[in-house]
Amino acid sequence: MAIKKAARPRAEFDWYLISIDRLKQIGLIILLLALGLAGWWFFTNQKRNPRSAAEAAIADAREALNALASSKDFTNHRSEFDRAQKKLDDATPALTSGKYPSAQEQAVESQTISRAAISGGGADNDAQFLTVEGDVSFQKSATSEWKRADVRSPLFNGDWVKTGESASAELIFSNGSLYTIGPNALLEIYAQFNPATSKKSNSVQMQIGSVEVATTDDVSTVRTPGSQVVVDSDSTTQVGVDRQKQTAVIATKGSASVTAPNGGTAVKLATGQKVNATAQGSLSQVRNLVMPPALLTPADNQVYPMSSESRVDFAWEPVPGATSYQLQVSRSRLFTSLEINSKRQKSTASAKVTAEGAFYWRVAAIGPEGEAGPFSTFRRLRVSGAPQQAGSINTEVPPPTLQIKKPYSIGGPFYMVEGVTDPGATVFINDEEVDVESNGHFKKLVSFNKVGRNSVVVKAVNAAGKQTIQSETVLVEE
Repeated sequence: MAIKKAARPRAEFDWYLISIDRLKQIGLIILLLALGLAGWWFFTNQKRNPRSAAEAAIADAREALNALASSKDFTNHRSEFDRAQKKLDDATPALTSGKYPSAQEQAVESQTISRAAISGGGADNDAQFLTVEGDVSFQKSATSEWKRADVRSPLFNGDWVKTGESASAELIFSNGSLYTIGPNALLEIYAQFNPATSKKSNSVQMQIGSVEVATTDDVSTVRTPGSQVVVDSDSTTQVGVDRQKQTAVIATKGSASVTAPNGGTAVKLATGQKVNATAQGSLSQVRNLVMPPALLTPADNQVYPMSSESRVDFAWEPVPGATSYQLQVSRSRLFTSLEINSKRQKSTASAKVTAEGAFYWRVAAIGPEGEAGPFSTFRRLRVSGAPQQAGSINTEVPPPTLQIKKPYSIGGPFYMVEGVTDPGATVFINDEEVDVESNGHFKKLVSFNKVGRNSVVVKAVNAAGKQTIQSETVLVEE
């Protein structure tokens, strides 16, 4: 019995020591869990709180704006100050009305503009003019003055663009999307900043006129009085708004989605399909258009001698279901003004050569209901003033002249290569043919994916086969 009594306390003592160690471990785990839960609660309810994020962004924007106002170069950055002030003014009522994401977006953009101006640079533009033909002007969001547009003129959210009669323009956005604006158009740049992704969704608000949107690896949006059109990546879509505010949408490559302005079920368009929208947002049934014909002759870049006997014979493949065709010839690759705009019952046409230079031609098929489908990809032809017979080559003709400017950046990996050669010459940039205007001017948007030194090789070739080659080096920073 004595031995049993002596053993009992030791057993109880051993068990008590083991429990304390375990309790300490459990307590430490509970403490760590409590701290983690407290941190998670603070993060989700404070850091991720939309109102707190918007208030913090507005405070930062106001501080940046005050810093810009007190800077010694303020007079040189008055336009940036006005734009930043307008963004901040828009953020405050959005916060008051509970539109916290919108308030944060406006405040972040305001701060970005102010900080960029303070650092001596300019804020990254949302878009800029790539090509300007005819009477094209733009209006800054903070002013009421219209200015004549020029290549490389920057555009920002809230700016307006308008084109006159027989005018057209190309806009390149920060995501690489290309917007080709037709004549008699009015639109607003509408670029939204997404704080969650730190990216901008680029779009325009069309009031009247037409625009063709060609995307790269990102979507783009066109808003109209009666629709919202989202053009999918690697797609091309045409959007037109008439004087009654009715919208017509045609997908010419890839796909697009069309919805009413107040939302609802999206209508999906595939290549060659069209939908209409009323000013009130009612969408029509999707219709299939006749596809464009394949062009046969003349071959792309075919050269014709300038003489009283020269004629150009056009031909294209017949399209099943087409009742007629629309042939267009222009000196502009944007077809701003037309030399020929003829409706043809047959798949052929002939025209007399009356002037030298470069010309562009395309054809659309017209369906049984009298509605034209999308135009074909254009081809070029050149009329040369050199006195030579068709098919002959004058070996005594010297190589073409070639002058190229230093390639300049238009944002991100995109650079513009521009120059002048002899009218009628063919130009290749890095082995890819580019359009040459009737006066010999050419330009091409080139994208570089490699950081560091990149070579740009420009080659001009005349009708005699003589060529001139020049190269430039582009340094792309990470």
